Amino acid sequence: TLGTGTSTNGASGSIAMSTGAATSGAGGAITLTVGDGDTGAGGAMNLTAGKSVTGGALRMTAGQGTGGSGGHIVMTSGEGTTASGAVSISSGEASGVTGEMIVATGSGANASGAMTLGTGTSTNGASGSIAMSTGAATSGAGGAITLTVGDGDTGAGGAMNLTAGKSVTGGALRMTAGQGTGGSGGHIVMTSGEGTTASGAVSISSGEASGVTGEMIVATGSGANASGAMTLGTGTS
Repeated sequence: TLGTGTSTNGASGSIAMSTGAATSGAGGAITLTVGDGDTGAGGAMNLTAGKSVTGGALRMTAGQGTGGSGGHIVMTSGEGTTASGAVSISSGEASGVTGEMIVATGSGANASGAMTLGTGTSTNGASGSIAMSTGAATSGAGGAITLTVGDGDTGAGGAMNLTAGKSVTGGALRMTAGQGTGGSGGHIVMTSGEGTTASGAVSISSGEASGVTGEMIVATGSGANASGAMTLGTGTS
């Protein structure tokens, strides 16, 4: 056991672990390792910040690269014979507002880093799915989900692609607005980009096929009192 004593009137002592600075060489590493076992679960490693009026922060910062790239931060769950371990990152519960979750790459002078969100490949079965959702709300509105491509000032703006999966039967792509439990349902709005010489085109078509191509159905829904109107027209000039 490595620890400092308790204090009844003031702050308790801190613990510092560090390796010495190096000249003409690399600084020494610090390694914390739990020993292997052969029965039951492996020993856990816990990093827990202190409890107080305001909880203590827990920071992991890789080393600065003074002449090249900064150090990496790698978090990997344990391998297993039936399944690997899960990775769970979440803000704590609160009686008021829970903490934000921010996942972002840093700013850069030449280019910011890319971000990849994906599941692993599978050689014998289905690959993992990705679900993005906001929490349900009581006495309030559900949170929105916004996907936005950043602005640029040279060349074409960044594209946004929604592509369903390729398989024996292609995956469906559905856009469904929210249900209105006490009023109107949500709208679906598709608008091409504005431009100084011309706005962008809107193209909706079924895909090509070696047999029969898919139907194109444009219709308003059925209603108990009246069905919605349909307007087809060009803009004013």
